[in-house]
Amino acid sequence: MGRVGGRVRGGRRRDRRRAAGIGVVLLMAMAISGCLAPRTTAAVTATWCADQSAIVVLGDSHSTGYGLPDYPGGGGFEPTAVGWTSTVLRAASERWGTVTTVLAHNGAMASDFLPGGRWPETTSAIEYVHDVQPALVIVELGANEFAGDLAPHEFDERYRGLVAEVQHASPRSAVLLLVPPEMGARLVPDPIHSWDAYTGVIETVAAERGTELLDLGQYLPPGGTPEADGLYLSDAAHLTEAGHRVVHAAVWTFLEASCGL
Repeated sequence: MGRVGGRVRGGRRRDRRRAAGIGVVLLMAMAISGCLAPRTTAAVTATWCADQSAIVVLGDSHSTGYGLPDYPGGGGFEPTAVGWTSTVLRAASERWGTVTTVLAHNGAMASDFLPGGRWPETTSAIEYVHDVQPALVIVELGANEFAGDLAPHEFDERYRGLVAEVQHASPRSAVLLLVPPEMGARLVPDPIHSWDAYTGVIETVAAERGTELLDLGQYLPPGGTPEADGLYLSDAAHLTEAGHRVVHAAVWTFLEASCGL
C-alpha cells in the first residue's frame, strides 16, 4: 500500500551521538527531543507552521518498513508498529489531523521519482504532490545510490532534479531533505565513492534550493560499527525497531520544534 491517506555534517562525524545498543535508545530519543534546535526557513513558517493538513514522504526501504517484524513485504510502504513513517503518520494524525502519504519503495533511488522510474508509487509522486499541494514534503533518498556506488555527479543531477520538480509541482510546500543513516554494506565489490560524497550532494541541494535539512547521522552511527549494535539489522543496512525509534524522535522533534508547537 503506497498511499496512506539545522544540520551541519562537516566535522559532524566526530559529533555524532553514539548508541551503545538498544538499552540507550530511549535516552537518545530524549536527548534528541531536548537538544534539537532546527534551522527553519520562511517556507516552513509560511506553510508547515501554519498548516499541518498534509505531509507527503518520498523514500526508499528506510521509509517502507522493510525488515521490521510486522512488515508484510510487497516492496512498497505498509503500516507497521514502529516504522518511523508509520509512527509519524499516526502521531501527526492524532495531534493535528494531518493526512500523511508515504510514496516509497524498497530499493528506490531519486531517479525512480522521475520519468522512467520503476514503480507506480514513485513515478506518480510528483503528480500526486501537485494535486495535493501538501504543507510538507519529506525526501528520504540517497542510501541506494551509495550502496550501488553511483557516480556522485549522476546522483547530484537526479536528486537536484527531483527536488526542483517537487518545488515546481507545489511551490507552497515546505521541503525537508533527510540525510539517511549510513549503510554498512555496499552492493558492489570495490566501491570508490565515500558516504560524504552523497551527503555532500544533499547538503548542497538543500542550501541552493532553500529547503530544510535533517542529518540522521547526527543521531545514528554508521551501520556495521560497534556503536550501531542493536540499531541495524544483520545486513548492517536497514534499521531495527530501536533504530526506527531514533529516526522518529528526530523527525517528530523537527516537526514540533521548528514551529514551537
